[in-house]
Parts: sequence; structure tokens; C-alpha cells
Amino acid sequence: MKWLRVILLALLLSLGSGLLAAAPAHAEKLGTRPVWGACGWRTSEEKVVYNFGSLILRCGNSSWGFFHMRDGGEGEKGHLEDFQTLAKPAGLNWSDLAHWAIYYNVKDPDHTVVEGNTGCRDRLLYAEDQNGRTIWAKRFKVIYNSVNGRIITAYPTSGICTP
Repeated sequence: MKWLRVILLALLLSLGSGLLAAAPAHAEKLGTRPVWGACGWRTSEEKVVYNFGSLILRCGNSSWGFFHMRDGGEGEKGHLEDFQTLAKPAGLNWSDLAHWAIYYNVKDPDHTVVEGNTGCRDRLLYAEDQNGRTIWAKRFKVIYNSVNGRIITAYPTSGICTP
């Protein structure tokens, strides 16, 4: 039963740096996110920030990709602050949490909805302190182009992907 498969993302404090653990069956310890490609104001929109396999995060612009996820676009704010608020209690930064949210949405989403060329995946993640106490349980969505796998955005939310 898919609803029973909930990924555990435990943020452990260890010497001031956070460690992540995902535990579907047993704890899988993960450090901070892998190195991402840097995006500057002159960087090509198509530059790969990170290849998650079936989905790719590119620098993008105000409508899609890293810049859209971080800064938003045309009248909407980005999600940097949303991720940072959740990541901060574990001593991580926003991009660590964003990386693992995308990673687990690609690896094993709770829900996947594709309509036309737009896809949505969501995943419930948990953060725990070093004593195993739950700090938060939050759902994260990844919106992407289902034709080319380009990530449009990712963000924490309370809702699931629906048609």
C-alpha cells in the first residue's frame, strides 16, 4: 500500500552539521547534498545544476529551474525561504533540503500525476532531531516537464498532486 510507504528524512545534529537519514526499511545515512552546478546571471539557462536521473534541475530562468525555484518569477516569490525555514533547525541550508526533496520525489514518489507535458510528484518527508524526535512532517512537490524531464520547481506544501 503506497500510503504506508513514507520516507523518513531524519536531520541529525552532529558537531554542528546536519546528517540526513532516509528509512523506508533501514536507515540510509546521507550527508549534505552533492555538489550542484553554479548558476550566475550570465549562465546559460540549460546549464545542468544536478541530474537526478529521470529529472534534471537546470539553471533556468524566472519561469522554470533553479532560478524559478529560488527566486520565483512574475509576481510570485521563490521557495528559498520555505526550504530554509524547514532546514534551519538541523543546521542545514535550503539547497540541502531542496536536493533531498527532489531526490526522494524522483526515487519513490507518493503520488505522480501527468497531464499533457506537465508532471507533478509529491512525497511526505520527516525531519527528526538527534534524539529521534520528529521536528516536522512535510510534503514536498516537484513540478516538471514530462517530455524532457526538466524541473520547473520544487517546494514544501500541504497538498498532494491531483489531476
